[in-house]
Amino acid sequence: MNKSDKLSSIVVLVIAALLLELTTAVQYLSTRSSITSQVTEMAQRDLSETNHTAQLKEEVENVIAQALPDIERLTARGDVDSVNLIIYNLLSHHSQIVGIDYVDVVGEDGERNGIFIFKENEEDEYTKQTIDFDYTQRSWYYKAIDSDGFWSEPYMSNYKVILMCTFSRAVRDAQGNSVAILGADIPLRELSALATQLYDNQHRGLIPIILLHVLGLMLLGFIIYRSINNAKRLQAIGAEKERIANELTIASNIQQAMLPKIFPPFPERKDIDIYAELTPAREVGGDYYDFFIRNEKLFFCIGDVSGKGVPAALVMAVARSVFRMLSEHESAPERILSQMNDSMARDNDYNMFITLFIGVLDLPTGRLRYCNAGHKAPLIDGEMLPIIPNLPVGALGEFKFAVQEKMIDSGSTLFLYTDGLTEAENAINEQFGEGRMLKTYTEALATDPAPKHLIDQMTDAVHEFVGPTTQSDDLTMLAIRYFHPQVEENLKRSLTLPCDTSQTPRLSEWVEEICETLELSPSATMQTNLAIEEAVVNVMNYAYPKGSQGEVEIKAVANDKRVKFKIIDSGQPFDPTTRGEVDTTLSAEDRTIGGLGIHLIRSYMDTINYERVDGKNILTLRKNIKH
Repeated sequence: MNKSDKLSSIVVLVIAALLLELTTAVQYLSTRSSITSQVTEMAQRDLSETNHTAQLKEEVENVIAQALPDIERLTARGDVDSVNLIIYNLLSHHSQIVGIDYVDVVGEDGERNGIFIFKENEEDEYTKQTIDFDYTQRSWYYKAIDSDGFWSEPYMSNYKVILMCTFSRAVRDAQGNSVAILGADIPLRELSALATQLYDNQHRGLIPIILLHVLGLMLLGFIIYRSINNAKRLQAIGAEKERIANELTIASNIQQAMLPKIFPPFPERKDIDIYAELTPAREVGGDYYDFFIRNEKLFFCIGDVSGKGVPAALVMAVARSVFRMLSEHESAPERILSQMNDSMARDNDYNMFITLFIGVLDLPTGRLRYCNAGHKAPLIDGEMLPIIPNLPVGALGEFKFAVQEKMIDSGSTLFLYTDGLTEAENAINEQFGEGRMLKTYTEALATDPAPKHLIDQMTDAVHEFVGPTTQSDDLTMLAIRYFHPQVEENLKRSLTLPCDTSQTPRLSEWVEEICETLELSPSATMQTNLAIEEAVVNVMNYAYPKGSQGEVEIKAVANDKRVKFKIIDSGQPFDPTTRGEVDTTLSAEDRTIGGLGIHLIRSYMDTINYERVDGKNILTLRKNIKH
């Protein structure tokens, strides 16, 4: 629901509340006014009609009392017609009486006889009816039998449609027994008029209330209509949210699939142990890590994209792809970082950047070259690794990143992390901080130096610290434990040659002698000889400027499992491992110049590694020994 819909809903509810209050107020004022008016009028009528009512009562009682002796005498004689004549006479001479009942007292036989005579109009037209209902249940009958006169409660007459009151007296025989009941119906015109007026006033007071209720019902209908539409809209929004949630779940699975997640990642290697863990704050996040081994070098990185959610995840995916692509052909971390920065800064319209740490660890020597782009300093050997901050990736194109180096001791553990660890906050906004991280790092390694144990302990520590507080940032950790390879060498030889290709026969003889000593097969000997010769001749031809003197040193070290050749020169820096693979399916005319030599070396040797150390090029080739 947008802001406009919310505002209109609030306005409708306010109007409905005001209308309800208005209806209540009008109803209260109308009822109060009506009751006040009616009570006032009734009081005035009571004051004015009290004497009249008393006079009417006395007059009716006297009329009946005067006619009663004659009716009793005629009743005793059984002269019904004369009784009827007296009744007609009473009705014609006394306007206050509009009807007379004359009924027999019911005896043991249960026989009922009775007549009812009443005025039809003001012209003294009368109607006589035989009473066909059980009059013994009427109060004017059974209460008059034993009394000298009874006034009934007011009731609504069926023949006059007016309030009536009946005065009844018993007709007695000579022994004083009740033989009949004479009842005179007296109209209560004033009271009926007041009741009618009250009824009219009440209905007139209901008109504004009814109108307000109709308006309220219309407004209620509008609210129901809006509620139905909102319910449909919420249902559609719910379906859309569910679709988005499903897509985010798929995106999260794809993102997780892009990261190395099989541990240990290199179970066949004894010189490296790695473990990593990424916990996004949302379905998808902007943190990432990556690592792989190429040419006996471990390439690894950890990064944190600015922002969160889907935009950060997309930038993360691009950064990971660019890192992999560049690292396949480049071994210098500063050049990898520079090319990543130029690529991502070029079309950075949304000003998103990445803090990134890239390291290249030479596994045979333990030499770590690394480059930092605004990321947190990793931990190693119980202290922070010295870093040059540099700018984050994507912040400024063509930025020159500084590279740093460190020799890693055997058994050291390098711990990398994102700021989701140190900046994790508890309920009182206190951060986990570098101090707690360093303490946990030291205690974990003292207990068990395995990378997985370290990250598990760090995870437990930060969770215990933040408690139930919701995770606000992605949390990523990467731990690398390095072991310098320890091999028992049963062969160790070296050869130094001037940069003169005429010396290649000496090289071939020397390599064949080593292969014979190691009892390599003729095929393996031929492959090793060709690979070493190609690498050395390449140095002789290109390492030094033409006309200058130079040397190339070849060292061979072997054990029962493999033989290692190191080709060392002091010439110009050149990393042959950065050359791309040659497409051998193309014809010679279609292939680009160069690259076949490194392709041959890669094909014949099991591993290849290049390092530039102390101004020297060191190319290391390894060949596994198969007996």
